[in-house]
Amino acid sequence: MANVTEEPLADDTLALIPRSAREGAELVKVSVEAPPLEIVTAVYEYVARPPKKWFQKVDNWTDRALPLGSLWGLQMVRQFGWEWGAATLHDYDDQKCPGVFDPARSLAIYPFHYIFVCLENRAVTCTILLAFNMLLADAIPAQEPGGYENVMQHVMHIVPPD
Repeated sequence: MANVTEEPLADDTLALIPRSAREGAELVKVSVEAPPLEIVTAVYEYVARPPKKWFQKVDNWTDRALPLGSLWGLQMVRQFGWEWGAATLHDYDDQKCPGVFDPARSLAIYPFHYIFVCLENRAVTCTILLAFNMLLADAIPAQEPGGYENVMQHVMHIVPPD
């Protein structure tokens, strides 16, 4: 079980997510009203195969991870009924991470941090779409309620996508 405590996401932060998600939708050229799978596919394609032109003077946290993470997180809320929250990761120097959590708090995704890592370290194989599809197929084994198991630490491609 993860050593995590959660508190509600600050109201001002929560209020920024829809606007940030719209920015993310513009980046990946998809409507915010599109089906969640279509949106997550667009986010995955963008993160896994970023446009060459944006490697020029882009802040991957502010300009990419925040809008794309907002967009991805909102799809978890729309598709699966997950909820936004602020986790304190005690095993990682009490790092505070906004994330989305299933209602039982057995599963967690930290969309901003995950996208940032994928963008900053091209050796990381992005599994955003794989994780979403596994959740759709109910292929992630049940986890302990309140365990905050980080989905993205455990979802890996057997054969990396081309």
